[in-house]
Amino acid sequence: MCSHTKKNRRLLWGGISALRKTTTYPRIPKKVGRLMERSLPAFLLAALLALAGCGGSQPVPDWTYAGYNKLEDFKAASLAGRQAVADLHFQRALEEIKKSGDLRLLAMLYLNRYAVQTALLEPFDDEDFRRLQALQPVPENAAFHAFLKGDFRREDRRLLPPQYAASFDDLLADKRGLLARDVRDIPDPLSRLVMTGRLVLSGYENEELLGEAVATASRQGWKRALLVYLDRQQRYYEAQQENAKAAQIRERIRLIQ
Repeated sequence: MCSHTKKNRRLLWGGISALRKTTTYPRIPKKVGRLMERSLPAFLLAALLALAGCGGSQPVPDWTYAGYNKLEDFKAASLAGRQAVADLHFQRALEEIKKSGDLRLLAMLYLNRYAVQTALLEPFDDEDFRRLQALQPVPENAAFHAFLKGDFRREDRRLLPPQYAASFDDLLADKRGLLARDVRDIPDPLSRLVMTGRLVLSGYENEELLGEAVATASRQGWKRALLVYLDRQQRYYEAQQENAKAAQIRERIRLIQ
């Protein structure tokens, strides 16, 4: 095991800021740095670097770039509504990461997929993750999986990606009124939708939360996500008997479909 491995594992779920602040992490090539700028959280990329970047002077294997890029392509296509293309990108990311033989990374890849599905308010089949986790248990992976399933366990708090910390704390404290603000403060748009999706699926939706999800998807040009949250927003207003608002949302959906 290289001298950086233990520290890299602690940084794994820390995102870009933790990676930038550490002085003991291996030197990150410029090409990887540019990739990291494109997406938050970059915990999968951090894992790839932790595995492939030990020693600092070694070139990073091509499969790390290919796996990361295909994962990002999968996310973009899924959120835009191009599902056939998304499935193809995911399969290619899977093939690249399988080259490492690292079950921990494969499990994280599936967790990325489940996170996107959660952001889109979709259920997910977690059989692949469970098989990998049974063979190589990883506490961080188990905590994020439980989070995505809506199992908010206090003991998982320190193991989750930090962008979810405020929302998680307020969930545990039953501070529902603060959840929309917590989500709005998450800097990464996809992470914001993941947290929103989990809250909505767990019954915490409100006008402010849904409005922020619509605005996030709209700003990013994620048409599928936009339609998902507009539909949810319309049904929310119908349940609240705010028929004028529901009709306005319905017309907006008709015009952009």
